[in-house]
Amino acid sequence: MPKSPKARSGRVPFTKQASEVIKVSDIILEILDARFIEESRIAEKEEEIKKQKKILIHVLNKADLLPPKQVLQTRGLSNPILISTKTKQGISKLRDEIMILARRFYGQNQIYVGVIGYPNSGKSSLLNLLARRGAAPVSSQPGFTKGIRKIRLAKGIILLDTPGIVPINENLFSENQVKHGLLGVQIPENVRNPDMIVSELMKLYPEKLEKHYKISADGDVEVLLDEIGKELRMMKKGNEVDSERVARKILKDWQTGKMRL
Repeated sequence: MPKSPKARSGRVPFTKQASEVIKVSDIILEILDARFIEESRIAEKEEEIKKQKKILIHVLNKADLLPPKQVLQTRGLSNPILISTKTKQGISKLRDEIMILARRFYGQNQIYVGVIGYPNSGKSSLLNLLARRGAAPVSSQPGFTKGIRKIRLAKGIILLDTPGIVPINENLFSENQVKHGLLGVQIPENVRNPDMIVSELMKLYPEKLEKHYKISADGDVEVLLDEIGKELRMMKKGNEVDSERVARKILKDWQTGKMRL
């Protein structure tokens, strides 16, 4: 019998690992995309955190990709901190906040800080920055599923990383592909119908696309792909623009931060 999309994607075991980390952690860091805050929140895991009365810190990554004067709407977020794993903005502030909150658990032998988020949200980069270079992974910790990365942040404080998770109710192969493409859950090479995601980008940020590629597309995604394809000389046989290749190029520029807001 063929496996279901959920089984193929590995999301179920990864979701279970995230639940395990939430269960054993005292503090949880949920990594969000500062450009798409609400879209990158994982409601089912936040509910688990709330029910277990754990401390939650919403970490808003990719601050370097925001316009300088943009005001973020952080109402409803828990202890929101804006950071960039690329420029290291906000890392010291986040580390200090963790140390302050950790004092609530004075007397415990170990304090665990779990890190959760969508794939490619910057979790591993954040852990390395928080723990600083040369921090040794913690091994031989009993009671944890294999695959959960453990790093010492400070004496008595352990960071727990998990693989990126996609909520169980989100289908990778249909209606959520635009959202996942924008968040970087799927890399451009694996995205289906990349033109759909570029079309959504055009609705959200038409002036940014036109400014970045120095073209005018009149609000039509086909015209946009055609103009950029000609400019970048991405052609197929018969001297036609390779629209799919162009769409993947645009998506890659977006995901890697070459195209700024």
